[in-house]
Amino acid sequence: MCDDGVMTDTPPRLSWTACTAAGRSVLDAVAHDPAGTMLALDFDGTLAPIVDDPTTSRILPESRQALARMCDDLAGCAIVTGRPVDDVRRMAEIDSLPGLERLVVLGQYGVERYDAATGQVRSPEVPDAVRKAVEELRSAVDELVAGDARLAGLHVEDKGRAVALHTRRAADRQVAWTVASKLADEVATRRGLHAEEGREVIELTGTPTSKARALSELIDERHPRVVLMAGDDLGDVPALDLVGRWIEEGAPGARIVSYSAEQPALAGRADVLCDGPHGVAAFLREVANRVDDTW
Repeated sequence: MCDDGVMTDTPPRLSWTACTAAGRSVLDAVAHDPAGTMLALDFDGTLAPIVDDPTTSRILPESRQALARMCDDLAGCAIVTGRPVDDVRRMAEIDSLPGLERLVVLGQYGVERYDAATGQVRSPEVPDAVRKAVEELRSAVDELVAGDARLAGLHVEDKGRAVALHTRRAADRQVAWTVASKLADEVATRRGLHAEEGREVIELTGTPTSKARALSELIDERHPRVVLMAGDDLGDVPALDLVGRWIEEGAPGARIVSYSAEQPALAGRADVLCDGPHGVAAFLREVANRVDDTW
């Protein structure tokens, strides 16, 4: 629970709530040193609301506006996500609207990278095991759905260097999750892949990496003095914990948690607890206000 009394099983009462000493002081830290501040954010569930069809996800306009206001003034501004880089470029309108020219996108948990400032893209070849897993999962899901109406809506998303098995649209989401978990484990074991569970999704990747590693490499590159990381799901925990250790060592920063009823335990890690993506947008707007005031 937050040390000001916000419980881990209930959302914040306001759009965002500072829960710890680090959370209460982070806005002042950013205002004092914007050029030394790194801001890293998950995409789905943090910058964008979770939607039934992942291809329709879009960044909240309020969050995009806040990032556009301050991205140029920070030591680093990054989206760290399990999505492919190209998806985020489209869903955040990075190349079509102004303001995010210095944004870095670390996609597929850092396996892919896009630097908006240079247009440079790092995109390794898709592992053959992932390609085969996509085919295998699609065939298995088609067969399962045909035999059990409760699984209708269970679907496979080809994410390039990863494949995701989604249960959110299933007719019976609980039954679908049980079936999907078993199927994903079997395919991952057979193909030598790594399985990562999230909010009604299981993702199989060829390279066992994490958002913590991606964030750590960016920190080593940019040498920030203040670090903020925002996330909402189990895949964000390693990066949030990295920032937690940063704070324990005496450096200013904050773990920003976008609250969801599906992953309420993450609230226990929050220095700033937000009421979902809209709460994150409100917090980012306040960070941008403090950066504007500094300049």
